[in-house]
Amino acid sequence: MDLHNIETYLKPNHIRDLPPWETGWAWLAGGTWLFSEAQPELTTLVDMQMLGWNELEEDENGLLIGATCTMSQLLAFNYPPQWQAFKALCSAAHELASFKVQNTATIVGNLCLALPASTFAPVMLVLNAHYELQSLSGDRRIVSASDFQTGAKQTILRHGEVVRSIRIPATTLQWPVSYRRICVATAGIAVSIVVAAHDIKNGTVRFGIGGCLPHPELVTFADPPTSLDLRDGLARQIPIDCFIDDETASARYRHHVTAVLMERSLQEIC
Repeated sequence: MDLHNIETYLKPNHIRDLPPWETGWAWLAGGTWLFSEAQPELTTLVDMQMLGWNELEEDENGLLIGATCTMSQLLAFNYPPQWQAFKALCSAAHELASFKVQNTATIVGNLCLALPASTFAPVMLVLNAHYELQSLSGDRRIVSASDFQTGAKQTILRHGEVVRSIRIPATTLQWPVSYRRICVATAGIAVSIVVAAHDIKNGTVRFGIGGCLPHPELVTFADPPTSLDLRDGLARQIPIDCFIDDETASARYRHHVTAVLMERSLQEIC
């Protein structure tokens, strides 16, 4: 879609090249969502492509994902065989977009949109990812994935601030994982997303819950739970009134199918 109200297009080589951030400005990474609908409040696009932030790197600490790394880059990455959890990242890309969109859309862009149906947010949560945020002055701060999204289309990003990169620890990437997503139609918005991971060393089981809540939540168990313990734990850690209740699905239905997906995921990883 053409954005006829855009008056200025900026393409900086460095973040410090930008003037003070103003109302009506927006970062442009892949742009697959930005150009999908009218954006009447925007006047300026700040293109990130020349900043050189498209890293996808492995080191002894884990995986680094740059701000403009695309989903297709992620899917083509030759990750170490012991990184079992990398499969959840790939599932998030496949569940979200066609191959054409994957070639342009970025992982960070999906997270910054902060939609309840984000396919990547529950993965980052369950794998204990951390985000590096950068201001226009170059100041940086590190926040956990669990603190980043605060609601539907709401994050802790400050005025003009951007997610510079994502860091996923090597230890969590070695966990067995399961990624499950249910929709009311094949190409519909998710009713629930459950990403499960098993820390075999400590016995802990973690569930990243998304799609059914305004923002993703983490449900944890010290040991692999029974079916009854799992349902009780879900009800205790995320009360049913926290679930989205709309024309797509009721809160009660979302709560029920989330418990079903958690049980099936548990069978897969334990």
